[in-house]
Amino acid sequence: MNKKVILMMGEYDRNGKLCSRIMVEKTTLLVDRAPLNVLDDTLNYIGFDLRGAMAGAKFILNKSVKCPIIVNPYQSVCLFPSKSPQKHDCIWFNPEHIINTKAIGNKTEVALSNGHFMIIDAKLTAFNNKLQTANQLKRLTTERGIQSSPLLFYLEPPNKHQQLLKEKSGKYNFNILEEENKK
Repeated sequence: MNKKVILMMGEYDRNGKLCSRIMVEKTTLLVDRAPLNVLDDTLNYIGFDLRGAMAGAKFILNKSVKCPIIVNPYQSVCLFPSKSPQKHDCIWFNPEHIINTKAIGNKTEVALSNGHFMIIDAKLTAFNNKLQTANQLKRLTTERGIQSSPLLFYLEPPNKHQQLLKEKSGKYNFNILEEENKK
């Protein structure tokens, strides 16, 4: 999978076999593999696997269900599921190709980079949260991938972040940032 992939979804062929419909720019391909198999095959091809990608995303995002995954870390390609990946009608979207979203009742209209749009069975806020989570995973994995040394994760314990609290005066306690910088 490369950056040109817009989305992937399950589609049954004429024999009732679950296959994958993959939209690449303005064309689509029907692949004789179920979507989760396509994802696993893609990751295996570059030395990873779907189970590891899902476990890594869950760890990074501190989330347990319907996580986005990085399907090609070399090209920074991320896909996120519209619903449970186990469901045959789950659509895997590439956040890079979502131009706009808008509510249509209890559904969401998704405008794609190829000029097409589709209406999916998800509320706008739920869909946009998934989109935001996918972008967050991309940003975090990119930042971690270009760190000077991944060993810093083990050698330097993560900073304990303090909550910025609203004081009785109505102002937030930003002075804790100045105190941390003095250390």
